[in-house]
Amino acid sequence: MTRTTDIDVLVVGSGPTGLVCALTLAQNGVAVRVVEKLDEHPKGQRGAAIVARTQELYHFLGVAQDIRREGDPCWDLKQYDRDGNVLKTYPFFPKSDPTPAVPEPDAVLLGQDATCAILREHLHKYNINVEIGTAMTAIEQDKHGVTSRLTKKREGTDNIEFVRARYVVGADGAKGIMRKLTNLPFVGESRDDMSMLVADVEIYGLENDDYWHSWGEPPNDQVIIRPTDRAREHIYILSCSGPSVDAHRALEDESYLKEFVYSIAKHPKLKIGKFETLSEWRPNIRMTETFSSGRVFLIGDAAHVHSPAGGQGMNSGVMDSVNLGWKLSLVCKDVAPPALLDTYSEERVPFVKELLEHTTALLNKMFDRKRKVDEPAWGRPVTMNQLGVHYRWSSIVLDERATRESADVHASAYRTEYSDQLRGGDRAPDAPGLVDCKTGALTRLFDVFKPTHHTVIVFANGHDCTEAITALGKYPQGLVRCVMIYPQSSSVLDDVAGGNLAVHDRDGHAYAAYAAGGPLLPVTIAIVRPDGVIGALVGGETGIEKYFSAIFTSA
Repeated sequence: MTRTTDIDVLVVGSGPTGLVCALTLAQNGVAVRVVEKLDEHPKGQRGAAIVARTQELYHFLGVAQDIRREGDPCWDLKQYDRDGNVLKTYPFFPKSDPTPAVPEPDAVLLGQDATCAILREHLHKYNINVEIGTAMTAIEQDKHGVTSRLTKKREGTDNIEFVRARYVVGADGAKGIMRKLTNLPFVGESRDDMSMLVADVEIYGLENDDYWHSWGEPPNDQVIIRPTDRAREHIYILSCSGPSVDAHRALEDESYLKEFVYSIAKHPKLKIGKFETLSEWRPNIRMTETFSSGRVFLIGDAAHVHSPAGGQGMNSGVMDSVNLGWKLSLVCKDVAPPALLDTYSEERVPFVKELLEHTTALLNKMFDRKRKVDEPAWGRPVTMNQLGVHYRWSSIVLDERATRESADVHASAYRTEYSDQLRGGDRAPDAPGLVDCKTGALTRLFDVFKPTHHTVIVFANGHDCTEAITALGKYPQGLVRCVMIYPQSSSVLDDVAGGNLAVHDRDGHAYAAYAAGGPLLPVTIAIVRPDGVIGALVGGETGIEKYFSAIFTSA
């Protein structure tokens, strides 16, 4: 049976990256479908660490509360000696105290199976359900769209469907078909001399579930056991590596793997039960040189794969998804030029290249025989929370506050957050303690930012900004939201015509976080993109028009 259907965007793959991209599109009113070749939703805890920046993006999408409710804190790691005694305990991920600008600094642990279930529930609110058992088999592009050939097996028969989409997003992982169909080379290396067995397995006998447990360290034999959100079912993640383990034999003989674990983990009460999943992992360090080919875009592992040493793979994929999603939404609504989509690769490729350098360095450190004894093999630097990721070099970023001395746009894409002055292209910080001038209710900036609109924050600081705010009315309705922020010292708090929200910075957090009202820009206007990135820092109507001229077709 053959049929043909039309859609705005077809997403291939239903992992976190594909689902986040689809949810971003759906919330923007874009017609989207998600197809998955597997016959059932996969189980497994891989990619469980959700870093601070990803949590913020989940907040903008409205799913963070569900993620945190189901997830666990990123526990400390207990390192044992050969006799089973605790040698040291240290944070697996760096921990920081919350601040007004960074309210959720620490990672959360939640298996990808649970994360995907939450994302599917939110997609269902838009009448979008993942179409499992549906494989992409071929694509054909032209200047108007992409024709995809989908194959569905039903009762032993192949049902063929041709889908005509304006754009296709490949989120089907490193081994998926989408990168092959685009003929984009996967440049990099594989480390065949390093391997690790990873399993979801029942484990009993650990006296404390609030820690990772590690015996040995790379490059020697090592066993790591990590609790999961399924602790009541005694489900743990088990990873084993080292010169003594025979991976091929372990995959065929679970009893052999159990005996290996018992020989390394000297824990008298430890008991391994039933295996749910078991696979061998080898480091692949690869990426495509561009993340698009015509009207087809790659996100997440389909475009780049990493060492797990940094816990960055899934998190960087989510950032891909939201970056691409808001741009696709505007183009599909015919309010932005197709050239806007070129900035997806322009912004993400330099970051991912540097990301691979960081995660590869961590991998090399883990397996370095010369590593100091007191240097943790699995420690992560604070930059791995991704709060410092920026796009200062982007062609659609505008910063009228940057001086010649501070305009090094080619500086590290992985800077430590707040190591220098806030700039266009940086992550937009939060600010709590904002009092609504009309209702008196408290709010914060993170509750204003959404993937459905730009947020224009006006720090008037006593100056008349009526003309600049009123000028925002010429942009597509609903796609630009204006927030007027009065300084802490203000006594007269009038709502300005043309603004969507006027608030009093009661505690001074907003003016401090955005360094508003300085000598370079007495009136500071921050334009925050739908992905929570500062698209522009300008001083008035001219700067607003210049920024949006690169975003909207009619601007």
